[in-house]
Amino acid sequence: MKKEFPNFAALKRAKEENKDYCVVVRPALDTGTALVMTPHGGGIERHVSMITAAIADGDLDMYCFEGMQPKGNAELHITSENFDEDRALELLKTKNTVVAIHGRADEGDADTIYLGGKDADLVVAINEGLRAAGLKTKGSGHRFPGTKDSNIVNRGLTGKGAQLELPLSLRKRLAKEPDLLETFRGAVRDAMLALDTDRRKQSDEPSFPAAGK
Repeated sequence: MKKEFPNFAALKRAKEENKDYCVVVRPALDTGTALVMTPHGGGIERHVSMITAAIADGDLDMYCFEGMQPKGNAELHITSENFDEDRALELLKTKNTVVAIHGRADEGDADTIYLGGKDADLVVAINEGLRAAGLKTKGSGHRFPGTKDSNIVNRGLTGKGAQLELPLSLRKRLAKEPDLLETFRGAVRDAMLALDTDRRKQSDEPSFPAAGK
């Protein structure tokens, strides 16, 4: 396999936008401070663009970096820690609540969603929602912790986000089973919207000086 590009600038020098790859930015109807994204969409990690779009629907802002090559899209994979595409970084400047969707190999575990990222509150909320919906999750002890500051999901306003790694078999099921997709997307969306609403309210509340000051 070809060595991964170290950053977006290197990829941009070697590849042509709207031929080899594209960037999809879709604002929500009522743009808030929540964002669902994938840096590995299109042919890079199968079905993650579709899953990202399903979660976003019309209520959440969406960002997808997508491989468009007839084959060999894996070479367009930039690790999350190195992903620095300008439109993604600009969009993240306005976002409090960020979820990144990724695909992983089954590796003997075809059903479990691995959760990571620095936003502990969001990770817990999504984890609880997914488990309540009957889906399997794992929040630690896997190789995708997603806790580096440079990880694209942790580069929003709060410096933290939540990362979901979905096994290929589950992604295939989500693509073929509408009811399962609705269950999954509903659990993730509900957690994101609830937390983002709380954060927006808190940011709108006036702060008052302590007594005696």
